[in-house]
Amino acid sequence: MTLAQLQDMLANPAVARRNPALDEAHPASGKTVLSLFDYTGAWSAPYLEAGANVVQLDGKHGVDILDIDCNWLSENVLQGCDTVDAILAAPPCTDFAASGARHWRKKDNESTLPGFQKQVDVSLELVRQVLRCVEYLRPDFWAMENPVGRLHRLLPEVGDPWYWQPFWYGDPWSKKTALYGNFNRDLPRNEVKPIQHKWGSWMMRLGGTSRKTKELRSATPLGFAAAFFAANCWKERKL
Repeated sequence: MTLAQLQDMLANPAVARRNPALDEAHPASGKTVLSLFDYTGAWSAPYLEAGANVVQLDGKHGVDILDIDCNWLSENVLQGCDTVDAILAAPPCTDFAASGARHWRKKDNESTLPGFQKQVDVSLELVRQVLRCVEYLRPDFWAMENPVGRLHRLLPEVGDPWYWQPFWYGDPWSKKTALYGNFNRDLPRNEVKPIQHKWGSWMMRLGGTSRKTKELRSATPLGFAAAFFAANCWKERKL
């Protein structure tokens, strides 16, 4: 994925959607994928292209994940489909990422959202919402992305992290990332040499603290999305 591709993805974000033109030849055809915190649609895109029904939810699309409950899921997701077959989630990471550890003390003592004493509690509740969706919908597989950090220590019920790098799957930069969940970890590799920046990873060239640059840095690499789909598309999966 190039910088231009990242920018185009943000300029033309997908919305919550179902694909009316299903490819009946693919095992994903007719399956329903719930993709949470998915503004760009990059992670769920291979499923949509293969004929799955993709329900893409994000606060920037007008859906507050904190408001989701069983009734909401029944009325807004399960209408028109019998099951949710997969869940993908990329909840906000700034309160968990090791790269922001210097801010943890402040986030562990302050909150900007009414009803929460600590900022980190808001982020933990969003992760719990993912786990509640998994418990209620019981998909065939689910995966939740987050950077290297303290999430699994603050919320042990997410399980142990499995780590990966974008350059393992054809995207030429390094950004060690964790996945939690129940999914096939045997992703097909297309390893390339990561491009280096004077400060380290190529991702550092994005720089800045604006919302747009943060979205660029957090967008799911397209190579990883394709590899994850190849390993988790209802074809001889090894969980």
